[in-house]
Amino acid sequence: MNLMEPVGIKLQAVYDSAAYNSLPSLRTAANLVDENALYHLRGPIRQLFLDHKIHERFGVALLHKHFSIDESERIVEYYHSSTAWKVDHQGHSAPQYAGLIVPRSFRLYHGSIAPYEFGYSNSMVVPSLDHDFLKKAFEMFKQYGLDQTFGLRCVDKRVSDLSIEVTEGKTNIMLPRNSAPLSELIEALWVFGDDNEDDDRCHCREHCWPNKGDHDKDHSCG
Repeated sequence: MNLMEPVGIKLQAVYDSAAYNSLPSLRTAANLVDENALYHLRGPIRQLFLDHKIHERFGVALLHKHFSIDESERIVEYYHSSTAWKVDHQGHSAPQYAGLIVPRSFRLYHGSIAPYEFGYSNSMVVPSLDHDFLKKAFEMFKQYGLDQTFGLRCVDKRVSDLSIEVTEGKTNIMLPRNSAPLSELIEALWVFGDDNEDDDRCHCREHCWPNKGDHDKDHSCG
């Protein structure tokens, strides 16, 4: 099954690593989430997810970059870690080993919907998308000026107890919720529930690590 294009917004024709590499750093992205952004996130955006009964399949992701990748690479998640995989196929879904690499995170990039993070599936079936929801969600992000702040993330395989992701080198690893002090974390994924009390969040942790004598920002996100 192919990912069809929702009316009004086109799906990017082929995978482009620039959709990921052009993302801001964690700290820069976090600075874009002001009270106005949170107001829309907790109000009309949340309601859209509930109206479409899609809140168990998708969450809202803070658009940011873990680290840069080569043109032939894409970020692929398998179980509780993700790293850059070299993929020769240019399609959004790509056969690899005995399974399939499929899109997991989406953003608006140059006016088109572009997958920027992926997952590895042992199945050869491409998951379907709710095209009406996809269209409305990105139109709403754009309406509120949040299309370069928020994206969509598939959360159907998410383990809620593993809500902190740390980056070691160029590998992102999911860790339990109590792995870092709350004061060091940045919200990076919002998952909605039927009731406000059921809403959940995943967080990012930022720290410095030595790299050839310099200090680069390393971070994590759930």
